[in-house]
Amino acid sequence: MRRAFTLMLFLSLLQGALAWAALGSTPSNFGGTPTQTRMAARSLAASASESVYTVSQSTLDSGTIVREYVDSNGVVFAVSWNGPTLPDLRTLLGDKFTVMTSNAAKRPKAGHSQLAVDQSDVVIVSNGHMRAYTGQAWIPGALPAGFDTSSIE
Repeated sequence: MRRAFTLMLFLSLLQGALAWAALGSTPSNFGGTPTQTRMAARSLAASASESVYTVSQSTLDSGTIVREYVDSNGVVFAVSWNGPTLPDLRTLLGDKFTVMTSNAAKRPKAGHSQLAVDQSDVVIVSNGHMRAYTGQAWIPGALPAGFDTSSIE
């Protein structure tokens, strides 16, 4: 019974904002007008004249901040979230969402609110509790050369 309730709660939280893209695809549009959007180009080499990746930040109506790390080809290679509610992870993670849910189903449910998936095709770290959720996900093979995953905010 508790497992079913937890699953229903988790799925209801996932139905947040709508988006049209995902990790490994083009940047998302979280529906409506975000309360704050910031684009910042970042270069990995001090002497590089072109930016290697761009960080797009959106603040959802719920107050959750979503950051998408986009390479020079316009493909999202990493995402992060931080806020009082979960963003629409099904859309944000795209086809990697099934990896997350299948790993979540395998772990013990004894009050743990942390999930870590470390596979060759995706890394997902998610934790938190009501009104305080954080997480990051990235595609290891798509990271720009020299990108340090500890710089994901």
